Amino acid sequence: MKQIIIAVVVIVGIIIGATLVGGDSEIVTAETSNNFYGQKEGVVTLTEYGDFQCPACAGFYPIFSQVKEQFKDNVRFEYKHFPLVQIHPNATAAHRAAQAAANQGKFWEMHDRLYEQQQAWNETGNPAAVFQEYARDIGLDMEQYDAEVSTSETLAVINADIALGRENDVVSTPTFFLDGELIEDLNSLSTVQGFSQFIQDAIDAKNGDSDSSNVEDDEDTPNDQPTDIEARPEEE
Repeated sequence: MKQIIIAVVVIVGIIIGATLVGGDSEIVTAETSNNFYGQKEGVVTLTEYGDFQCPACAGFYPIFSQVKEQFKDNVRFEYKHFPLVQIHPNATAAHRAAQAAANQGKFWEMHDRLYEQQQAWNETGNPAAVFQEYARDIGLDMEQYDAEVSTSETLAVINADIALGRENDVVSTPTFFLDGELIEDLNSLSTVQGFSQFIQDAIDAKNGDSDSSNVEDDEDTPNDQPTDIEARPEEE
């Protein structure tokens, strides 16, 4: 089994983490998003703060996808919006598209399409048009999608997630939490085997099982996708 090589790209910037996304004259507040996969009340909760334009998030995507399928009967997998708009100019439009899809119960379908096709829209000058095609492809009601994707209410949900992330000292993507505790060593999550073992150990610990059995690596499961860690921009 190949080990994934994680390249840490250090970027010194004039920002720290994500800032609240603007663009609407009307200020609207909202609750944070409720985009989860698996169990509403899982044995443990794994939360990712992600940016759809982040190369590192796209690198983790195939690993995360396999793990959430493996543990969907025991774990609540959450995704929180955390677009780094200062370095990813198309991120806001992507997160708007995902939250508009969530309004129709298809957040994860849009989530998957955005990461799988990231290279196709990463540098486009009109990402909204691309995402409209994705919305049509995953079967959204296009009248509802078009009405909601650009609203202040949709943006407010994204901003609520950003604010929550900042409260929890999130400064980069992807950032993962297990039951509210920051996972500092992303190297431990850099393969399907390692991520699966991490989740299994957490479940066993929660259930009081100290004799955790190792998670078997599926020979048919690819886990050698290249992954980068998105830079953690620092404030001047």
